[in-house]
Amino acid sequence: MKRLFETVERNINQLVDKNVAWSRCICDEDMQNAKSGTVNLHLTHSRKIPHNWLPASLKGSKLLCLAGAGGQQAPLLAMAGADVTVLDLSEKMLEQDRIMAERYHLQLDLIHGNMCDMHFFPDNLFDIIINPSSLMYIQDVSIVYKECYRILKKGGIFILSAPAPVNYLCEFVQEGQYYKACNRMPYKSYEHENQGDWIEFGHTMEDYLGGLLLSGFIIKGYFEEQLEDITDLSFVIKAIKP
Repeated sequence: MKRLFETVERNINQLVDKNVAWSRCICDEDMQNAKSGTVNLHLTHSRKIPHNWLPASLKGSKLLCLAGAGGQQAPLLAMAGADVTVLDLSEKMLEQDRIMAERYHLQLDLIHGNMCDMHFFPDNLFDIIINPSSLMYIQDVSIVYKECYRILKKGGIFILSAPAPVNYLCEFVQEGQYYKACNRMPYKSYEHENQGDWIEFGHTMEDYLGGLLLSGFIIKGYFEEQLEDITDLSFVIKAIKP
């Protein structure tokens, strides 16, 4: 397991070095809006989290950005008044949050670690957990769900995003320029020679939705975002700990 996470961290760090979109610090306009009480939170390419998915005010809320470094969600939510902790596997992603914390004089508790091991958090600690797309780096999402349920307070909010199964079912056929459904779920990148050292897992909707229900959560919201590539489909879920 340790070796797997080391490989994932190395892969993510390489993408940060390439300045991919999800590792770029959020713009000043969004930060100033958050300071004024308008939190434009994105977990997919362009669709915002509905404002009614979060409390009207975040001031004083204990919030965990789970695998959520990168200079985007955590600074925005801290600017809105939340008490923010960030747990992330990538030191380079955490560095983006450090930059934003210094730039805007924010207090962020930054922890380098993986989301399968949150034993250091006591039960019933957080009001809100925000999890940008990252569950595809975990082989068993139920481990994360159970820990999130444990560390959330009663009535706590869990918002997560993830790539839909269609991202993994199809392969692009260069000769003919079409997609062919050829992979079975669950998907494991290390079973495919063309993936090299890249580590990623494709989960079923039963894993994502059924796993939340089995862990005790109640699902309160759901939306999707489809990009131009027909296999580039992401979804966002809001769940509550009853």
